[in-house]
Amino acid sequence: MADGEITLKIDEALAERLKARAEAVGQSVEDFALRLLEEDAAIWQEVDAICDATIANDDGIPLEELESWMRGWGTSDGPSPPR
Repeated sequence: MADGEITLKIDEALAERLKARAEAVGQSVEDFALRLLEEDAAIWQEVDAICDATIANDDGIPLEELESWMRGWGTSDGPSPPR
């Protein structure tokens, strides 16, 4: 295995779900999985930024706005991050 490469073993049911979702969007399983990981990293960067801004400004974000945003994760039409 080359440096930086990881091979994961997942159960058959999860593998089939991953294959089906990749096929549905016309991507290889590898490209689809990489896109999911990159999107996940971007979401957590936004969460960190919101937390940092809240701490720095001694300000808050209404819980309802944060919950609404989090429920929209992984959807194409989810709400924008709260500010």
